[in-house]
Amino acid sequence: MKNPFLSLKYSNFRIYWIGMNLSLIGSWMQSVALPWLVLSITADAFKVSLVAAARFLPALLCTPFSGVLLDKFNRKKILLLAQIGMAVTASIFAVMSFCELYSFGKILFCAFASGIFTSMDAPSRQSMVKDLIDSPRDLANAIALNSMSFNVARIAGPALAGIVMALWGVGFCFLFNALSFLGIIVSLFFIKIPPSATTLSSRSGGVFASIGAGISYVLHKKILSELMIIVLIVATLVPNYNVTISALVKLSLGADERSFGYLMSALGVGAFCGALFVAVFDKLGIRKIRSCAIAMGVSLALTGAANSFTWAAAGLAVTGFLFVITNSSINSTVQMHVSNEFRGRVLSLYALFLIGSTPFGALISGFFTELLGARVALAICGAISILLLLALFYGFKIQRRTHFIF
Repeated sequence: MKNPFLSLKYSNFRIYWIGMNLSLIGSWMQSVALPWLVLSITADAFKVSLVAAARFLPALLCTPFSGVLLDKFNRKKILLLAQIGMAVTASIFAVMSFCELYSFGKILFCAFASGIFTSMDAPSRQSMVKDLIDSPRDLANAIALNSMSFNVARIAGPALAGIVMALWGVGFCFLFNALSFLGIIVSLFFIKIPPSATTLSSRSGGVFASIGAGISYVLHKKILSELMIIVLIVATLVPNYNVTISALVKLSLGADERSFGYLMSALGVGAFCGALFVAVFDKLGIRKIRSCAIAMGVSLALTGAANSFTWAAAGLAVTGFLFVITNSSINSTVQMHVSNEFRGRVLSLYALFLIGSTPFGALISGFFTELLGARVALAICGAISILLLLALFYGFKIQRRTHFIF
């Protein structure tokens, strides 16, 4: 066992981490408020999934280009631009809510705009962590602390959002999110790191050639390619909670905003415990990553089979625990196996699979939720993830044996 806050001894990371905490709470408040707003004005679970898809669709279009920018320009400035952009879109959501100027089309457009800045934010945050840590031995701990912050916010954000929506209305959730970005924006001005090295040579052949070089790098490192596919499967089918859980609470259980917040907080409690586990015991090896990914699908399917609020909360807590352990370990392993020259591009691919797959997952879960109900949708997504992961692991096992023989 080791000190779970070991990496906070580095002043740059400490400043960044503190500023990020407030911002993440606001972001999670908005992630709860937005689907609730859409469901309130449309009473249509599929439209909730469309907004989720619009928010994450830009990741498919923009994230690969963000990776090239991160390998070529100052990572801190790119992250600052992304944070300012997300603050502006959150402010627009707040104004629309307070002035009752919202419509489904406007919400869809703003969600898409927010997604553009998110596509810059995720890979820049991932790639900059290593710049803030002096010793590679503490990188896994820093990544785990990032996950811990994310999941403390996952606990506090939904619970606060439920209370705020019940007392003052959904607009105040968007307002708090807009203000919360000040924490990370201010902290970035106090972080002192040398400008990121320009690693792309003039002979790189342009943006698309650089993206292709990053993809080729991943494909030729088997451990990276396997981990990326695990992320793709898990991120597509598991974390579409905002679509299914909002429908489960409002349409199936007939509960209110606070119940929705509490159920999402149960998920966050499990996720926080997972982040704490990784911070104390370090990242998992590849075999344990595979086992946790399979177990995650099982827990999601069992959550769908739960016949009470309590069992659903327990199932989500276990799912959150396994999700964070798996993804934190994958993140650490990827960063340990990638050279600095390709770090931005490889982590942008990681972010692309982690975030960009969400539109497809949101549409899948939204379709099954609308057609068969939230419980069945959870069970189906869990079962599909198990089958795909088993097929993946079997395929890589055959490939390793074939490579060994020949």
